Amino acid sequence: MVEVKTNEQEGLTKMDKQEVEKLFDQCMKDATDEDLKVIHQLLGGVISKKQQNYDSYISAILNMNKLELDNEYKITIPINKLSDNSLGIVHGGITATVLDTAMGTLANLVLPEGYGAVTSNLAIHYIAPGKGEILETTAKIIHKGSKTIVMEGSAFCDGGKKIAHCTGTFFIIKKG
Repeated sequence: MVEVKTNEQEGLTKMDKQEVEKLFDQCMKDATDEDLKVIHQLLGGVISKKQQNYDSYISAILNMNKLELDNEYKITIPINKLSDNSLGIVHGGITATVLDTAMGTLANLVLPEGYGAVTSNLAIHYIAPGKGEILETTAKIIHKGSKTIVMEGSAFCDGGKKIAHCTGTFFIIKKG
């Protein structure tokens, strides 16, 4: 097993290339097809982020496909072992992350230059298990004020089955 070295004073994890190569070799040894698919998505996500195809590693790793529509923002991700929980359905935290990203992205799109929106509250109601090939989220603005934006989001699986409903409040902050 590879031991990860940490610097407690700085709170940072330091790894050199050899340690990462050892971890990779451990992952590849006797990897199942399922393991290989997850490793492929993780590494492909890191490469996509490095190529500046995504703004964040989480968006890249989850393979988020973003689409701006009239007064709505949509994000889809593939459902697979990377997004599943131990019961074989989409993990609630993944659903929350994609909903938060869709709502936050839309909030940021409507703000003037020099301002940004950050999540201050997120309330999710899970309605059904996430199963299928694709998780699709949509976000809409309910209210845009001078200090906050209130959003509504929904998550759907194959066939348009709604699996979650969400509301979120975003603080408007000055960047920099």
